[in-house]
Amino acid sequence: MAFKGLKWLIGVGLFMSILTGICSAEGFKTVEVWKNLFTVVNGDGIDSNTTFLITSEGVVVIDTRVTPQEAGKVLAEIRKRTDLPILYTINTHYHGDHTFGNQIFKDSRAIIAHENVRKSLMGSSGKDHLDFFKTMNIPGMDETIITPPNMIFKEKMEIFVGGYNLKLIHVRGHTDGDLFIYIKQLRTLITGDLVFNGKIPYMGDAYVEEWISALTYLGDLDAEIYIPGHGEPGGKPVFLAMQHYMLQLKGMVLKQLENGKSLKETQDAVRPALMEKYKSWKNHKWIDSNIERVYLEYSLKQGS
Repeated sequence: MAFKGLKWLIGVGLFMSILTGICSAEGFKTVEVWKNLFTVVNGDGIDSNTTFLITSEGVVVIDTRVTPQEAGKVLAEIRKRTDLPILYTINTHYHGDHTFGNQIFKDSRAIIAHENVRKSLMGSSGKDHLDFFKTMNIPGMDETIITPPNMIFKEKMEIFVGGYNLKLIHVRGHTDGDLFIYIKQLRTLITGDLVFNGKIPYMGDAYVEEWISALTYLGDLDAEIYIPGHGEPGGKPVFLAMQHYMLQLKGMVLKQLENGKSLKETQDAVRPALMEKYKSWKNHKWIDSNIERVYLEYSLKQGS
C-alpha cells in the first residue's frame, strides 16, 4: 500500500506538478522554536522541515530533507551551535523529501523509523521512488543514495537522552508509516506530515479516517508547540487549522456521496468551497486530488 497512492497520482499526471507546487522560494532559514530546539524551514527543492534537538549528550535530528545537499546545510546549522555528536536521526515517514538526506547522518548511532518506512525504502520500491524524484530537476538529487532506517519499531518507542524524553508513536494517516514525536518537558509535538501549516496537505498515500483519528490523538496531548512537516512551527492554532481542514473535507465529500453525486460532481461542488475557505493557503492544485482520495475511501466503506 505504501506506493499505491504515489503511483495513482503519477498515473493521472499530478505528482510532478504537486511537488513543484511545494518548492520554496522563501529561502532556507533556521527557527529557534524553544531553547535547544530548532527547525529548518524552506530551502531549495521541496520545503520539508528538519528539526534538531541539542542535548547535553548530543543531537537528535528529525527528518533529513530532500537531498544530501540540503541535509548538509542542516548539518552546518547544527555545527554553528554545537560540536556534540549526532546521536539519533528519525524519519517521520518514507517520503523522499523527509528521508533522502539520510546519508549525511548515516554515522549517527541509529536512523530510526517505523518498520513500514524501511520496507518502503528498501529494494526496487525505494529505487523507483528515488528515480521519480530525479525527474524533478531538484538541485543535488543525483547525489542521493537511499539510506534506510537501521532501527525500526511497530507501535511506540521512547528515547531518553540528555535529560529529554522523546516518545515516538506510530499512527497511520499521511502514510502507513507515520510517527509523531512528543516531548513532554517542552510541551512540543513534532508531527511530520500529519500537520501542514498554511498549505493544503498531500494526500496521495493517505488513510483519511485514520488520519482524522490520529489528529484527535494529537489534540488530546498536552502541547503548546506544534512543528509541522511543512510550514512554520506554531501554537495550537496550527494544529486546529489542519484538523478543521480534514474534517471539513470529509464532511463536504460525504454530503455529496450521500446525494449520489459522481466524483466530478463532488469535485465541482467541494472545490470552490475549499478554495474560498483556505484561500490564504498554498498548494490549491492539490484540492481535486484530495477530494478524490476522500471520495474513493468512503465510497469503498459504503460499499463494504
